[in-house]
Amino acid sequence: MKKIIENLKNQQIYPYFENDNFVLYLEDSLELLPKFPEGIFDMIFADPPYLLSNGGFTCQAGKRVSVNNSA
Repeated sequence: MKKIIENLKNQQIYPYFENDNFVLYLEDSLELLPKFPEGIFDMIFADPPYLLSNGGFTCQAGKRVSVNNSA
């Protein structure tokens, strides 16, 4: 994992918080996750911006999808 973290730092992607047990990134997960090898995570916590009533977007099948519920 240390090698992966250093590779991300070389791409100017820095951890928001880091200790011996875990690393926390505050980034757009759709842009960040492809930079990691498959199967490396024990947990992913996502708190998406829902913005469901004002033409926002969501993630469906790994792709950004427009959500426009205004009528």
